[in-house]
Amino acid sequence: MIRLPPPNTANASLLPDLTPLLDVIFIVLVFFLLTAQTPLLQRPLDLPQDRHDSASAGAVDTQRQLLELDAAGHWRLDDRPLSLDELPLALGQTERPALDLAVDRQAPLTAFLELLLLLQEQQIVDVRMLMEPTDAP
Repeated sequence: MIRLPPPNTANASLLPDLTPLLDVIFIVLVFFLLTAQTPLLQRPLDLPQDRHDSASAGAVDTQRQLLELDAAGHWRLDDRPLSLDELPLALGQTERPALDLAVDRQAPLTAFLELLLLLQEQQIVDVRMLMEPTDAP
């Protein structure tokens, strides 16, 4: 067993000071906590693997509907406001719906991902993303 000298003797200064060691341990612990990888939230989504897959889906040019998502996260189908819950009913009125998606740059990403998941569940494959604003000249 290790015996420590009484604190009033001259050998008391030979004891190791553990304060710097504890400081280093806490700094390393904070470093590891801040750099730890957090799991990514993922949703299952099947994207076309080939240009021919997406081109064959829109081979028959039908009446296309415009689905817009604004910056506040509100949906409009052909200038008619609706919620995401009402969208399957509105799309179910046509036999094979063909959609043009116009998403505002400031729109919430979760709303867009929920739409993609809904389109996959409804097996709607004829979807085109508009890359320019619809009101551009």
